Order: sequence, then C-alpha cells, then structure tokens
Amino acid sequence: MKYGASDLDQESEGDLNLKIVVCGSYGDMKHFLEVLERLKREHGEQNVFPTREHLKRSEPCIEAHHRQKGETDETLAIRSELMRTYFDQIDRANLVEIVNEKNGKEHYGVGTTIELGYAFAKGKRIQFTRKPTNANILSLEMAAKNQFHDEIKRRT
Repeated sequence: MKYGASDLDQESEGDLNLKIVVCGSYGDMKHFLEVLERLKREHGEQNVFPTREHLKRSEPCIEAHHRQKGETDETLAIRSELMRTYFDQIDRANLVEIVNEKNGKEHYGVGTTIELGYAFAKGKRIQFTRKPTNANILSLEMAAKNQFHDEIKRRT
C-alpha cells in the first residue's frame, strides 16, 4: 500500500498513459486542491481528474451540501451528473488517489466512500494520501490484495 502521491511506483512516473482520478471531501477544498495541483504538476494536467470545469460545475452542490444550504432538485440532478462523470473517469483511470483526510484528520465522506467502492469493484489501483486506520477501509485493503501493495500483510 502506498500513501501519498510521491510514492507512485517508478514505472508510472512520466508515463503519458497514466490517468489519475483524485477523490476526496470537497469539505476541505484547500487540502483537496493541494493534492490535485501537485499531481497535475507531476503528471500533467491532462492526466489528472477532476478538471477545473468539473470543479466549477460542482460549486452549487458544494454550497448545498457542505455549507448547509440544502439540496434542491437542481443540485441533486447536478450531483448525479457529476457522479456519472466520476465513474466514467474512474473507468479510464490507472490510479485512484483517495484524499482520506479532512481538516487534518482521517475522513471518508459518503461520496468518497462510493467512489472508493466503485474503484475497488472495477479493480483499479488505489492509493491513499494518509495511512488508513478505519477498520472498514483496512478490511477492504485485506480483501483487495491485488489492488494494494503488500504492506497490509506486515501490519497484521
């Protein structure tokens, strides 16, 4: 298991075919954007999702959900569209980077958990920015031996 984008396998560094999808809570947008921008610098903006356009499209949903403005039929429709786009991008990805922290603490929001489960079900390589301690995530790591590095074996 790898933690942090700088730990990407050397075989993937500089690979123009590497496609990375970043998943995490938009409730800590500052940290999410730091991870996203670092990956774009390291691997090329065209190889990392979400795009600026996707983030802009997300703004009404962020307002509704994270700032307690309340969901509307419009924000639910946008959220559905955005989720389908995330799934399409995960389908094309070589790596799904999970930003599993919010405000300095380990965190898995509902959306991130859905995306993590989808990536797992699709057999995608998954990497976390922070070493997981959540029992459900650790159980997933154990079940997904081929998607995570062998470090999980050394912890048990």
